[in-house]
Amino acid sequence: MSTINDVQAQKFMEAESKRYNTEIKEMKSNNDRGYASVAKNKEAEMKRMKDDYETKIANLKNEQEQKLVEIRDRQSKSVEEENTRLQLEVENLKRSHQDQVAEIKVSQNNEIHDIVEAHKKTIENAKQKFVKEKSKFEV
Repeated sequence: MSTINDVQAQKFMEAESKRYNTEIKEMKSNNDRGYASVAKNKEAEMKRMKDDYETKIANLKNEQEQKLVEIRDRQSKSVEEENTRLQLEVENLKRSHQDQVAEIKVSQNNEIHDIVEAHKKTIENAKQKFVKEKSKFEV
């Protein structure tokens, strides 16, 4: 009996071993499928997050570029206005300087004319005194 029991026990152990191995394989394949599914979902989520991040970065770069363009435009307008104002100031200063130069020329010409007239009067007076003195001696 012991050989029949041993054979039955051995068959039972083989059956249990096969059932155990089958269960292990099934659990392993279920686990692998679950892991693959979760990994695939998480990779898709990571890809979506990466795409969202890259989109946000691109949007921020575009916004910054637009702001930079606006600032450059305002700055160039401001520089242009300042250059126009500076040109106007320079022109006004030149006109003012020319007016001052013309005024000084007129006043100097008047002064020269007055000096020449005074000199002529002085010479005329001296001439008259000379003629008067000369006539005293001639008599």
